[in-house]
Amino acid sequence: MNISVCLIVKDEELNIERVLKSIPSPFEVIIYDTGSRDRTVQIAEKYNAVIKQGEWNDDFAQARNQSVSWATGEYILILDADEELPPDAEAKLGQFITEHPGQAGTVVLENIMENDSARHRMIRFFPNRPSFRFKGIVHEQLYENDLPASFKDTGLLVKHYGYTKKEYHEKDKFNRYLTLYQKALDERQDEGYMLYQIGKLYNSLEQYKEAEHYLKRSLTYKEENKLYHPPMLVLLGYTLKELGRSKEAADLLRRYGDIYKDFPDLFFLLGLLAMDTGEIHMIEPSFKEALKIGETQKYTSVLGTGSFKAAYNLGVYYEILGFKDKAKEYYKLAGSWGYDPALMRLKNI
Repeated sequence: MNISVCLIVKDEELNIERVLKSIPSPFEVIIYDTGSRDRTVQIAEKYNAVIKQGEWNDDFAQARNQSVSWATGEYILILDADEELPPDAEAKLGQFITEHPGQAGTVVLENIMENDSARHRMIRFFPNRPSFRFKGIVHEQLYENDLPASFKDTGLLVKHYGYTKKEYHEKDKFNRYLTLYQKALDERQDEGYMLYQIGKLYNSLEQYKEAEHYLKRSLTYKEENKLYHPPMLVLLGYTLKELGRSKEAADLLRRYGDIYKDFPDLFFLLGLLAMDTGEIHMIEPSFKEALKIGETQKYTSVLGTGSFKAAYNLGVYYEILGFKDKAKEYYKLAGSWGYDPALMRLKNI
């Protein structure tokens, strides 16, 4: 198996060792450092990485393509410094190459946040051929022969630690990404999606009025067929909830219930909003619908909305109404996914 792992890094001394430790030893490691002033390079040197240095030009696709140009492996795996591979990475990728030779592949990125984690798919694995290249100054996409690359699923789960508030403040990610999103907007690149990303930035820092402004602008593009749209819609719902406008959020989300029947996050949030607004009759069906859908990897989704979180909230609902047997049933269900708060309530019921 001949795989090159390519990373773009800058001032990542707090993260770089974790990701390098997780990379299987047979893999080639290419590190493109774009101006680190900390110990990133010294740490990387301990892991026999091929280290190249250059300037950052506010263009992720350009930097990705540059890093790939130095790789000698038959396949490329793209990682970021704030990510971590699982122990089965070598086996999973080897199996994928055997079953899908010459094919690009997605990984599932699990974004670790303060109190939650969310998952989504990204193409990160592909053959090392000139026909595969990235495009886009930010949230770059993989193309094959100038068309969006087709892909299969590698089955690989990659943990990503870059979405914590601590990371955003310490690394000044907010200003860095805001500049890139504004540049993309100026160039009219995927405007609805970029507005969503700006809204997500403001939401992550609890600047909800600013988040609402950009998310509502994104909504005006009416791109219901694009994969960013349902997570954007739900994020707008949470933003309105934080602003004390849960009824407005519920009215908005219900209009999309028939369109996104396969998105548990939407129905889970409708259950939370029904708790806020006192629409008791909507709580049970909303959480049950989220459970029925189950977890999804089609969209960016908060882990648990289609499983333990929905079951737990149903348990709370039944307990408050005095239906202890039903409450126990759903606490046990949530506990079967290893959700400790449900097991604690089960002990005390």
